[in-house]
Amino acid sequence: MLCVMGVTPRDRTASKSREVTPFPPLAKLPRAPRPPADPRQSSGTHTIGAIARIAGSEMHVSGPNLSTGFYASAVDIGRLQAALEHGLARFDETQIETRWDEIFGWIGRVARTWVQRCKRMRIERRQMGIRIELETQDDLGYYEYGFDVFPGRGTQSK
Repeated sequence: MLCVMGVTPRDRTASKSREVTPFPPLAKLPRAPRPPADPRQSSGTHTIGAIARIAGSEMHVSGPNLSTGFYASAVDIGRLQAALEHGLARFDETQIETRWDEIFGWIGRVARTWVQRCKRMRIERRQMGIRIELETQDDLGYYEYGFDVFPGRGTQSK
């Protein structure tokens, strides 16, 4: 067997295969709705702005999503569910199981972009789909949402 610097041809092939993007690729993140500023979040917006002004250029300040997606008190579950199903439509159950870590991360990124001030998120694979539970908050309270995503349904015509 040919061996170059302790690496066999098989080793080189295996390392290259780890660099290949799995098929099908994950969908790009769908563009989140951009509503006007939520007046129910004025206290939170004011507090984060004050911290940013005090910190100046000495540190980087980050806070909750207050600019894109649905208000914490008014998440359009149907639109979010449809966006997730559309993005996952190309995956069958085996691919979802095999690539769960990747898909889990993608779902989380979509939800954080599409939902303002998400305090808690639970994403769980189930036998027939994916269960998503969200807890959000604005200045006036906490809100809980739960829904199921069925990836195969995203391929059906509307």
